[in-house]
Amino acid sequence: MCSPASQTCELRAIDAGIDGPMIDASDAAIDAPPNVPALQQQITNYVATGASLSATLPATPTSGDVLVMIGATPAGALTSVTGGSASWTLATRSTVNANIEMWYAVADGSSPTVTIARTSNATVMWLAVSEWSGLTTPVVLDDSIATSGTTSPASAGSIATTGPALVLFGVADGSPNTFGAPAPGTWTLMTGIAGADVQNEWYRVATSAGTFAPSVTETAHVWDAAIAAFHYTP
Repeated sequence: MCSPASQTCELRAIDAGIDGPMIDASDAAIDAPPNVPALQQQITNYVATGASLSATLPATPTSGDVLVMIGATPAGALTSVTGGSASWTLATRSTVNANIEMWYAVADGSSPTVTIARTSNATVMWLAVSEWSGLTTPVVLDDSIATSGTTSPASAGSIATTGPALVLFGVADGSPNTFGAPAPGTWTLMTGIAGADVQNEWYRVATSAGTFAPSVTETAHVWDAAIAAFHYTP
């Protein structure tokens, strides 16, 4: 308390013994930013012929983050996905035309290298690996679907989320090919892959439950598409 007459100040009794500023715990909670999924890093790779293919992220993923692999070989379903986690789970796949598969795993901080394999494969393989923070673990997959087609636009079908989610959409197609922009909604383009087949991936963060059925124009007309949603808690 300060006195205008004496021009002196002294602590109030209630303040005595307090060494620092008082913080209202409720205010601190209100000021904390909401949790939002974030893309930490990504990498792609392609091989003209091989039974396995690896991609090494720039840095070792943080333990507890979620790894997503989107890739395939037109020869058929992948035999395995390994690296960066104790185990990988198939989210969805379509193996009719160019082929596309989505797999996910919770990173254990062991390695930045992810490897896909198909026994006795003798044709092209490709993969796109991404690391995501802010997703709910260990239960992360909300909904997923995949399908194929021979006319434009390409669409994996429709999924319905139960709450906030990171939604990933991927399309693999023949080459040469030109993709448009997915619609409806706003989607962020990730690193694509070009070779004898091509693949593009996109994502969006949905802050509430909803239905998602994006489509994208393409020009090769031999596509497979996949979409998957992963939980997060704001």
